[in-house]
Amino acid sequence: MFRIGVAVAFVSLVSLASAARAEKLPQWEIGIGGGALTIPDYRGSSESNIYPYPFLFPIYRGRNFQADEEGIKGMLLESDRIRFDISYDGNVPVSRDNDARKGMDSLDPTVQIGPMLRAKLWSSEANAQSIIAEFPVRAAFAVGSGIEHIGYTAFPRIAYRRELELFGRKWKWSLTGGALFGSEDFHRYYYQVDPAEATPERPAYEADAGYGGTRFIANLYRRDRNKLISFYAAYDDVEDAVFYDSPLVEQRSGVTVGFLVTWFFFQSKDLIDVRQWEWSTD
Repeated sequence: MFRIGVAVAFVSLVSLASAARAEKLPQWEIGIGGGALTIPDYRGSSESNIYPYPFLFPIYRGRNFQADEEGIKGMLLESDRIRFDISYDGNVPVSRDNDARKGMDSLDPTVQIGPMLRAKLWSSEANAQSIIAEFPVRAAFAVGSGIEHIGYTAFPRIAYRRELELFGRKWKWSLTGGALFGSEDFHRYYYQVDPAEATPERPAYEADAGYGGTRFIANLYRRDRNKLISFYAAYDDVEDAVFYDSPLVEQRSGVTVGFLVTWFFFQSKDLIDVRQWEWSTD
């Protein structure tokens, strides 16, 4: 079965919009494609895995709920400068084969969901540029045989977006950076070592709430009527994080990269006016 954690993590790979201004687009589309994602087992892990997969990409453009090239969104409030969304994130499962966690239980994939306040600080019609401050706060859940609440996260960040001309075609590009924070329960899920799990090389460790390091994300994509090509990269740094001295943290930084190619074979005949808030300069 396709791992829920991979699917949710991959939402960020296609978290860009498809149009700078209002235009008529199908109300729904279904795309079929494929890609690959290489991602550390968890932030601070020295081990990574590659997840190649086929991909079914449904798009729905409703008034208050949208699942499109920008990701999955529940729009609660919108003005020219302020938007209030429901946001999502997630992470892949961690196998017990991970060397640092030998003898410990495997970890289920995680899903995060919660509100996000977004403020457009600056925009320009030149290359459809914008700078947006985003403040997501999410509840985190481990998803396995059941659903377990494992704490809360926050990722205040700044995003810069613009159009680029590459290979004679228009592309969309964004660069996002910010600091991560987590509750005690969330950090315990990944970095706690209980006394029963301790070894001479892996001492017991009690995780705390607080600062979780920094993350920088770059997206590059191009969408035409029938095809989407998207590239994603993220850099994580956990130095000075409250869990940095956990024996499960093996290195300071890690990189995630991925790509996606999707063809949209099925589209509704009904067209609706779509205005992508991130790229609008109104």
